[in-house]
Amino acid sequence: MSAKSYQRILQFGVFASLGVIFLLFGNLLFPYISSKQLVFNILMELLLPFWLVLIWKFPEFRPQKSWITWGLIAYLAAILLSSFTGVDFNLSFWGDVERLLGVFHVFHFFLLYLYLITAFRRREDWYWLLSASVLVAAVEAIIIIRGEAIGTIGNTAYVSGYMLFNLYFAVILLLRTAGKWQWPFYVAIVLMLMAFFKADTSGAIIGLAGSLALLLFLFGLLATKKRVRRWSWLILVVVIVGVVALFSQYQQPWFQANPILHDLSFNKNTFQTRRLSWEGAIRDFPLHPWLGTGFGNYAIIFDRQFDPSFFNYALTETYFDRAHNNLIDIASTAGLVGLLAYLSIFVAAAWDWYRTLRQRGGRILPGKDGVPVRELLVIAALLSAYFIQNLAIFDSLATYMGLMITLAYLVFSVQEKKEEEEAVTAFRLNATQEAIVLILSFILVATSIFCFSVRPWQMLHRVIVGYSHIAQDQVSSGFLAYRQAFALGTPLDRDGRSTLINIVINNPTIFTKLPDEQVQPALEFVASLAEKNLEYNPDDSLAQMQAAQLYDIISRYYSNEPAMFKNYSDKALAAVEHSLASSPRRIPIYFIWAQVQANRGDWPAVEKALKMAESLNPNYIETACQLGNYYFLEEADIYQAYVDRCLDKGGKSLMPNVLEKAVENYLAKQDNVRLLSAYRLLAQKGSQDPLLYVNLAKAELAAGNVQAALQAAIQAANIDSSLRPAVQTFLKEISGNASGTSVWQE
Repeated sequence: MSAKSYQRILQFGVFASLGVIFLLFGNLLFPYISSKQLVFNILMELLLPFWLVLIWKFPEFRPQKSWITWGLIAYLAAILLSSFTGVDFNLSFWGDVERLLGVFHVFHFFLLYLYLITAFRRREDWYWLLSASVLVAAVEAIIIIRGEAIGTIGNTAYVSGYMLFNLYFAVILLLRTAGKWQWPFYVAIVLMLMAFFKADTSGAIIGLAGSLALLLFLFGLLATKKRVRRWSWLILVVVIVGVVALFSQYQQPWFQANPILHDLSFNKNTFQTRRLSWEGAIRDFPLHPWLGTGFGNYAIIFDRQFDPSFFNYALTETYFDRAHNNLIDIASTAGLVGLLAYLSIFVAAAWDWYRTLRQRGGRILPGKDGVPVRELLVIAALLSAYFIQNLAIFDSLATYMGLMITLAYLVFSVQEKKEEEEAVTAFRLNATQEAIVLILSFILVATSIFCFSVRPWQMLHRVIVGYSHIAQDQVSSGFLAYRQAFALGTPLDRDGRSTLINIVINNPTIFTKLPDEQVQPALEFVASLAEKNLEYNPDDSLAQMQAAQLYDIISRYYSNEPAMFKNYSDKALAAVEHSLASSPRRIPIYFIWAQVQANRGDWPAVEKALKMAESLNPNYIETACQLGNYYFLEEADIYQAYVDRCLDKGGKSLMPNVLEKAVENYLAKQDNVRLLSAYRLLAQKGSQDPLLYVNLAKAELAAGNVQAALQAAIQAANIDSSLRPAVQTFLKEISGNASGTSVWQE
């Protein structure tokens, strides 16, 4: 084939890759991530043979030397090296399904970069590529505006980063487009801004604001017209003063009531949890300064340095697998070597940008003559926006693609004015050799695609099939689907295994739904999954905690077989103690430790574990709930004080029998506020007692919560159809019951 044919194939593949943003296959685990990344990987690998033949057969198409390219290679080498020296090679190299950002996947973004700097060699090529990217982003923006803020991307932070890149791509296109044809880009900018602010991600908003400030600064510095310089400086000063004045009022009600302004506050909970994460990473850094814990292995740092005051700001999402700061994340997991390699990319970009600026005169000329320099300023603003927003988040497929396009475009801009290099004297392929290289490379690529994309795809699909079967009470077929999934033996099995482990943890009686002859094999199968996950990293606190819960559940199935009970109970105790050693200040692990000890009948150890948890953070209310459960079982009168505190603060982990006893006490004391809380919590735990919902309806009505009373009454009738006439009467009478007095009789 001709060079033009190979070039067109690469260009077509790059254009096609832009569309992966829309892919969302609900039959895969973590569909927002896996649907896109696996297809992207397949596409990049399919293009690789064509790229290899193109640069081998036609030396003039070989990428020209660029420090940016060397920076990217250095970064890839650094994170690959850290994978071998880190704590969990599998997580570093392959990543997990929730992110799919292991070294293997990052390499595919580098392939995209290589295809871009090889195949997009004319300004028209770039014009159409950027236009296609903006078109895709505009369609995504419409999806977001008409639906949820996550769109097809799946995360508002990823949405914001994606829109940032394409907003600036649209500005570049405006600079390169005649006036009468600019309107589509203005429309796209409006749509993308609407989606951007609907996503409402603080880091991205600050990144956009910071990049615009940089743009004003550069215009004030480089414009040839004095009037433009003055206005740029004036606007910049006014904006800075305005922002300072605005945020000086952050305690005012109107400021707090504005969702965007409120989210930009350093006092918000998400910033505080990230601050604790960053502080922990800094404390941990001296333990692994050069190559870190291994690329992607931030969770072990977060666990080791976990601060129990975290629970003052968040009760959910308490496991961070990323630092939510790209620099801290890279420094922690790839060490100084990885961080310096990463920063070298941007140092190289800054150097190339500066050289090109000087080549283009270094000043912003009026009219069309100033377009090349203005374009460089936009690129600088874009890279600064990306860099700033990544101080509060981490990369994703959407931002990696945007970054590769931006860096490749900068390389093109640097080399655009260079004369074509003379043809390199090098070995050229003849037709037979070309065919052989294509065939061999396609065999290798096909093998890679099958092993590392197709088989993981099949595994993820079968995991969802198994999960769905179990959710529909088809437990036997569900376990079969899980067995088939993991029989494929992919490097991404970890998250699939965790789904079944978590199903068992959340539904300990699930094995009773299996035929007797399948129970023991199923118990052993799930235990083997936990053990395989632990093989990746025995110091993984979360994996050890899951294993402890699982072993504890299995031990109960062998309560009549002392030897088997002891075997699994000992494993549970060892696992939870290992989990605590890896994360000694994470309070929920102490609850599991207490549960394991309770199952073993060691009640003093239960109290010790719960008291240790209480000492870590007395404000974490679930500890009071657990102590209420413990003292109730020990028949200690003090239990009621802990139950009261648990309900007063909205705790959730009281046992149903504890709540039922508390209801009796509150009825006797006529403590209607706590009585209502107890009824609500019993209902949340899925009680099927119609009398509970009858009493809940009365309590809600007495509290003036008419709609909640109606819902409780209807639920009572749904459980016990004999109550439907009474509920119907209740529904009719309640509308005229303005006083809020109950129409139900004792």
